[in-house]
Amino acid sequence: MGMGQTAILFPHGLQQDGVRAWLARAEQARRIALMLAPGDAAILESFARECEMNAAPPVQLRRAIAA
Repeated sequence: MGMGQTAILFPHGLQQDGVRAWLARAEQARRIALMLAPGDAAILESFARECEMNAAPPVQLRRAIAA
């Protein structure tokens, strides 16, 4: 199996959910990005930002009280 077919993010046995898992994914993506060409690293940086957004609590919009 060549490198193009090898998953380097998130080994199968470590699948988790929750805030800590999303932050761990972002951290791992950034560590791997350090080893890549700038264009490929930018893709992983974007993925890391998405992971951090998934870890953040959802924004709750406040509705005006009808008079």
